[in-house]
Amino acid sequence: MASVPLLELKNNAINPDDAILLFDKGNHKVYWVGTQTGGDEIECNSYLILDGEEGYLLEPGGFDRFGPVFKKICRLISPKSITHLFFSHQDPDICASFPSWTKWNEDVKLVVSTLWTRFMLHYESRDLSGKAHTLNFLKVPDEGISVPLKDGSRLECISAPYLHSPGNILVFDTVSGFLFTGDVGAAMYKDSSFRLVIDDWTTHTQNMQGFHQRYMSSGRAVAGMNRKLEKLPITAILPQHGCIFRGDEVSRFMQWLGRLPVGADYLYPNVA
Repeated sequence: MASVPLLELKNNAINPDDAILLFDKGNHKVYWVGTQTGGDEIECNSYLILDGEEGYLLEPGGFDRFGPVFKKICRLISPKSITHLFFSHQDPDICASFPSWTKWNEDVKLVVSTLWTRFMLHYESRDLSGKAHTLNFLKVPDEGISVPLKDGSRLECISAPYLHSPGNILVFDTVSGFLFTGDVGAAMYKDSSFRLVIDDWTTHTQNMQGFHQRYMSSGRAVAGMNRKLEKLPITAILPQHGCIFRGDEVSRFMQWLGRLPVGADYLYPNVA
């Protein structure tokens, strides 16, 4: 298990088969527990926050990713100690494994936009008898919510609609200063090399551009998100695909995205 501080991490020195420690302060730790397969599928970054005896899993991953993510987490904490699962949006590469997690803890809270709670049921194997489901949703409205941690710290769930999902949320950890952004900040590399941090800024922006232009809805949505985030003391941005942004890469990314024509602005440039 790698234990190098995030700012000092280098891709060639870490093993994607490990849980990778990104932050460590007292009883509060943040790990990357994702998967990097090197195949044609989109790579998945899952993150685990340990706060005291409790675990908070962000972007659990698709059904096929449950095994490797579960294995990494079991090295750190009992799976029964996972109290919250966070989903930035409703896509299967993020959500489809959650029924496997609820088998370990039926009381686990599923933190997701209010828009998606009735859609999440479709990931389960169930009959259509009409019986009420016992899934324990913590619904995030457009106003956002706070999930309290120990010592007054929080995980702030911030609504960022249409980036790319109509019900999209970001999560800000007030202890580490980490902002977990789902598909915002995603990058698609064509080779099979493992990358968790950015090696070259120019190359990385080239591998982000196509995804953001197609999947982010509009410059107005980006501007709205940036306005919500501008006063937060963000130390790193951790997307669900691609590389983590560290230090001054945070502001460079926000400025880059703010200038990039995306979504409707990019696809329909001649429509007033």
